Amino acid sequence: MKMIKKTLLTTLMLAFSASSFADSSADNKALAEQLNNTWNATFNKGDAKAVAQLYSEHAILSPGNGQILKGQQQVETLFQSFVDGGVHNHGIDIVESYREGNTLYQVAKWQANGQTKEGETPTFGGVVTLVSKLNDQGEWKLQLHSWNVAN
Repeated sequence: MKMIKKTLLTTLMLAFSASSFADSSADNKALAEQLNNTWNATFNKGDAKAVAQLYSEHAILSPGNGQILKGQQQVETLFQSFVDGGVHNHGIDIVESYREGNTLYQVAKWQANGQTKEGETPTFGGVVTLVSKLNDQGEWKLQLHSWNVAN
């Protein structure tokens, strides 16, 4: 009888912990989607200054070309060049997200459209890694943003 109780108790504990993990994982993905939707909407409006405000003051960004940019001003300058170059319709599809305390980690696929002088709108994309931190004001800010271009 003791063995049955122990087995039942262990099973219940595992079921509840798995359920809590699933909820937590779903919550993390929902948070990541919310942050990504805000980023996409802000970028797709063409507001590079507002995009830069989504980053911490000491953010690090690597656009996959060997450069390493630091801080909101450099982030703004980069994204303004993308907006000026016709990049639009940016989207992010989460592959994995994980939260540890006040830090949210993501690996995702991204894509966007460009605009050529001839009026064509090529699609390009790749893989992006995002690290966001919850600051003292309760705002999620990007701390690290790095991507590649696969096509």
